[in-house]
Amino acid sequence: MAKVLITETVADIGPQLLTEAGHQVVFANRDMDIIRREIVDCDAVMVRIIALPGELLSTAPNLKIVSKHGVGYDNIDLEYCKKAGVPVTTTPDANGLSVAEHAFTLMMALAKNLVPVAQAYRDIGFAAKNSKGGFELTGKTALVIGLGRIGKRFAKMCYGGFGMKVLAYDPYLTEAPEGVTLVSDLEAALKEADVVSLHCALTDETRHLINEQRLALMKPTAIIINCARGPMIDENALIDALHAGKIGGAGLDVTEPEPLEPESVLFFMDNVIVTPHFAPSCVESAVRVSQIAAENINAVLSGNEPVGRIV
Repeated sequence: MAKVLITETVADIGPQLLTEAGHQVVFANRDMDIIRREIVDCDAVMVRIIALPGELLSTAPNLKIVSKHGVGYDNIDLEYCKKAGVPVTTTPDANGLSVAEHAFTLMMALAKNLVPVAQAYRDIGFAAKNSKGGFELTGKTALVIGLGRIGKRFAKMCYGGFGMKVLAYDPYLTEAPEGVTLVSDLEAALKEADVVSLHCALTDETRHLINEQRLALMKPTAIIINCARGPMIDENALIDALHAGKIGGAGLDVTEPEPLEPESVLFFMDNVIVTPHFAPSCVESAVRVSQIAAENINAVLSGNEPVGRIV
């Protein structure tokens, strides 16, 4: 029997599969005291977004796998895992559809001013119908930054659903699907876009990819969506741009820091929607991700090859 530490809440299917395989499952529920105490003799860790630095992982000499519940692995110290010979796995595309749909939903809600109008209807009654109008998305230009599985799905929704002109910036690709035009000049594309949606991995190259200079290039009516990782946007620069009316709005499922401080001005801006890293949390995707993350643990502990292995 192996000991498996699950750092955060996951769908029941994952723990169930681990228990049925004969393993002891310990739940930490984001409590770092529990994580630090229980990791020292665990054989596997299933993690969502809690940071797992090398200093913490090094206290677990029996560790045989870190199984990421999702696909973004910037919270895991990969260099330590490589040196220690600890496999790290992800759950490729298990939540991609949900994330793409969430990004699309944020885009729609912002374009139509749904949140402030609904609030105004409650506060001032039917006169809310005279609130600031939204804009139609049909025929507008969307810029997708990062054309992986999620980016492609979002692009397809924009092109197929609204006939939007879809540009994609991804320096690692040479081909794009139907309805999508690859661009090499990010600055020029930002000037043209009505919607900018981020779907790339967080790396040194993409950290603060959207900064003060690039926000200044965007249309004053443009909206930006981030369902990837918070540090891709310079948050202070974003807040300044929103205050100054240099861009039209922002839909953020991820922030820097995460969780967002309760007093953050982003919570109090009519043209901003912030959700708590919620994009992958649809029922179907939560089940898929939990299941695959658990199956990866069972595979490694039984000497078999997991899916989505990155280390």
